[in-house]
Amino acid sequence: MVAEEEPFVPAHVSMPEFTVKSILVGVLITIIMGSANAYLGLLVGMTVSATIPALVIGLAFMRPLKGTILETNMTKNIGVAGEALAAGIVFTFPALLIIYVVTDHQAGWATLGDHLPLVMLLSFVGGLLGVFFTIPLRRVFIEVEKLPYPEGVASGKVLITMYGGEQMLHYITFSMLIAGGMKFLSTSGLNLWREKLEYVLGRGKARLFGGLNISPALLGVGYIIGPRISGMVFAGGVLGWLVLIPLIGALVGWPTVDFQGNPITNPVDAVYAVWFQYTKWVGVGAVLTGGIWTLWTLRKTLMDSLRSSIKIGKEEGVGSTEELPRTERDMQVHVAYYVIIFVAMFIINYYVLKLFIATLVSTFVLFAAAFLFTAVAGYLAGIVGSSNNPISSVTISTLVITAAMLYLLQVNPSVGMPATILVAAIVCVSAAIAGDSMQELKTANMVGATPYDIQKGRIIGVLTASITIPAVVWMLESAYGIGVKTPGHPNPLPAPQAVIMGSTVVAIFKGDIEISMFILGVIIAIVLIRFKLPVMAVAIGIYLPFTLTTPIMLGGLIAYFSERFIEHRVRVVDARREMLSEDAIKERVKKLKSETFNYGLIFSAGLVAGEALMGVVNAIFKIGKINIALFTDAAGWPGLIAYLYLMYIIFYIVVRKPLQGMSKEEVRETLRRTFRRRL
Repeated sequence: MVAEEEPFVPAHVSMPEFTVKSILVGVLITIIMGSANAYLGLLVGMTVSATIPALVIGLAFMRPLKGTILETNMTKNIGVAGEALAAGIVFTFPALLIIYVVTDHQAGWATLGDHLPLVMLLSFVGGLLGVFFTIPLRRVFIEVEKLPYPEGVASGKVLITMYGGEQMLHYITFSMLIAGGMKFLSTSGLNLWREKLEYVLGRGKARLFGGLNISPALLGVGYIIGPRISGMVFAGGVLGWLVLIPLIGALVGWPTVDFQGNPITNPVDAVYAVWFQYTKWVGVGAVLTGGIWTLWTLRKTLMDSLRSSIKIGKEEGVGSTEELPRTERDMQVHVAYYVIIFVAMFIINYYVLKLFIATLVSTFVLFAAAFLFTAVAGYLAGIVGSSNNPISSVTISTLVITAAMLYLLQVNPSVGMPATILVAAIVCVSAAIAGDSMQELKTANMVGATPYDIQKGRIIGVLTASITIPAVVWMLESAYGIGVKTPGHPNPLPAPQAVIMGSTVVAIFKGDIEISMFILGVIIAIVLIRFKLPVMAVAIGIYLPFTLTTPIMLGGLIAYFSERFIEHRVRVVDARREMLSEDAIKERVKKLKSETFNYGLIFSAGLVAGEALMGVVNAIFKIGKINIALFTDAAGWPGLIAYLYLMYIIFYIVVRKPLQGMSKEEVRETLRRTFRRRL
């Protein structure tokens, strides 16, 4: 967990924050980052976190304009809305194009261009819900639960370091250069080494999958969230990918064709086919159950926060912020806001379904799912960061619930399928904005920004992105095609997330869903809850690709062993030299850990920043159709060697100060105790 600190700008200090120049720069960043991530999301099924890139761009613009630290933070806060909204849009709305082709033009949309105003409206509504629903969550997750929010912490550290003139600036610069350079040399850049290493051991019924994503950012995330949470995420990955998938493959048989009927020749693709057909539902069931349980356990705190942030009536004075410190003032959200949004959604759903009861049910499901999964996304973003937040799992859960309701109401599939996607799209956008908003509120908590102004800025960013990104997606559809081959677009953008959404909806309405796997996920979550284990961390590990959970675990191990080294350093050196008592040893260890913690945190923040920035640069090359790859088929071992060396550097950065004054024999003994003996 991240150590609690006082805000960089104290609550009693007032300085420019929500200004015209910060808004204009933020809007520009929203358009740039949102457009780049829309393309990237359609190309590879994931987006690059815009938090650090937006911060760097904001600094570049605001320093010549003599902007304050809070104004610079505001430009980032507005600018990152484009990346979050892009994820929500490209993961869902293009699924309507997939359904149109798969159902032989019986359902879905032929083109997004014919429905562009509707996509913009739904994107804005979903974004608003994501902002409004996170208002009561701020106090719960940031101040009560004290979740780490790795990207929020990373950007906060970068911002404070840049403005505070701290001596650790060279650490963050060094780590940014390393992470950016590694990203540039990998698959998405010069292609000197493969960014993702995957291998399947065995070719018969018994197969075992393993893999690693050469991602400096994920290594940094693992260090920031610590060994316990990263270990739980990895445990979920082991359960899903090393236990369930091999077991299912051996019992049911390994797939020979994918969901589109294309032959599978690569054993790695067969593993992912089992994940797609079976174990992803285990993750969905676990995430859904864990999300409900999380809300239930936090119900009292959540309701207290909700009452304090919603202004029900003037005569009651609920939600008044006049007496609160500046850094505790949230936007007051009237119940009327939600009523207006509910009515608007009812009208839109009725336009699609044309059935009163079905419209009423789907609208209620939309609101309930939006609130539930906004909380889930906000919580998960606090654990693994927004970039690795399983928004697709949240969306699939919404698909299952909505489709089941419409199926029970006997809605015609040709109408029910598009309606299901539209409901899921709003929830997906809401969840994406929610996770991103919580990162921004965490940064605000660190730098001393005003939550009320942050929330206003989020609305501006959502409005800008909801107008520009759908238009960008439509242009990409017109130029390349999306998801499936058509006569005019033989090489479309793959849109893997949208393909999953579209094919899942078709499977549900055809009755081809793996109910047993979903129930298994629910049971696993219940068992974890029974033993008081962090269910959400394990659930996300089941759902995420194993190649992502592995580097997170490695980062957590670095944090674990560096802490062990520090404790043994005190026991081997200080305790012997000064004859310290056990209480004195514990106090010395606590003090030394506190002094060295920020070194690793700053370095890890730079890793997140460097990879994110270079990811955007690589995306620009792709948008411009500039091929910078030096090799067509890169090896994996150079990247692995570089990754191992990076792990050593992080460890050394943390223990460098404790190493001072130690003899070679003391260093050897401390290392032996660190890696071979239990504390």
